Amino acid sequence: MTAAPLPGSAACPWLTADLPGLGGRLGDTPEDFVVDEVPAYAPSGEGPHFFVRVRKRDRNTAEVREALARAAGCPPMDVGFAGRKDRHAVTTQWFSLPKAPVDPGLEGVELLETTPHNNKLRIGHLKGNRFKVRLVELDADAPARLPALLERLSQGVPNYYGEQRFGRDTRGLRDALGFVAEPRRRVKDPQFLASVLQSAVFNTWLGARISAGALHTLVPGDVLKKRETGGLFVSEDTAADAPRIASGEVDPTGPLPGGRMRAGVADALEREQAALVSVLPDAEMRAVLDRFAPGTRREARIFPADLNVTLDAAMREATLEFFLPAGSFATVLLAELCHRAPREGGFVPEGE
Repeated sequence: MTAAPLPGSAACPWLTADLPGLGGRLGDTPEDFVVDEVPAYAPSGEGPHFFVRVRKRDRNTAEVREALARAAGCPPMDVGFAGRKDRHAVTTQWFSLPKAPVDPGLEGVELLETTPHNNKLRIGHLKGNRFKVRLVELDADAPARLPALLERLSQGVPNYYGEQRFGRDTRGLRDALGFVAEPRRRVKDPQFLASVLQSAVFNTWLGARISAGALHTLVPGDVLKKRETGGLFVSEDTAADAPRIASGEVDPTGPLPGGRMRAGVADALEREQAALVSVLPDAEMRAVLDRFAPGTRREARIFPADLNVTLDAAMREATLEFFLPAGSFATVLLAELCHRAPREGGFVPEGE
């Protein structure tokens, strides 16, 4: 792999690359990036665990987890959470503890509510996140550009992994590649490193698909996902399945490779294998990945819900409000609108 597959790079083009962007950047304060976690289910009110809803400002998830553990007198590993949230932001999220939570007295952290539940909260136990984002220093003609951008994105936004996924200056990706090249080296979290490599393969696959103009079209042998039920199936009838993609009944999915991943066939399989080899050219490296990652599929596109944009042309600012499903990146949507890559500075809140 010659370069990290970052959204907005030559390998991972924006879907709106042929349209003029809005310019601009994120505002400077944590209040300019507000995230509210939407849980997959409400706590039951009974059970040995305690779900606590926390508001944090300028703190990352790991800091809050450790502070809650210290205050309650339990190991940090016993404190569960559904998803990591950005540091330079104001976010609400749920944690679970095996003991009644105690306010840790940590600046920027507020306990909002506590409810008993019968199980620990685990990664992925969330429906998605609601965002409120303030952009500043927009181009003067941003109001005229916005309608075409929104029209394009209403058909679906590329579900790239955001730049935060690969670590500052892609250090996380380099660490992951080093691990599969030397798997005997002791590392703290090999499963996480494997997930970073999966993300790189997916972004590479998705970027090639967008370059080919196939985000919203069927490739023979695609693994498709039913939007209503989440069921996966391999397309065997192009004439029947192509209209289902166009109507939004099903979505193409891409590879998060691993030993038990359901792969495409025919043309789709060739594209998946090309992305895998691009990231992991050595068969032994791919075998290490299979050991630490079971493999799954990820939708190629997402559809933001409740998207509302309020423009202040005089101030050259905009406020965006929207909901995204779990696992997707708000910064990818913002980059599609602004055409400014996170690495150019001042665009993405500092990640975990």
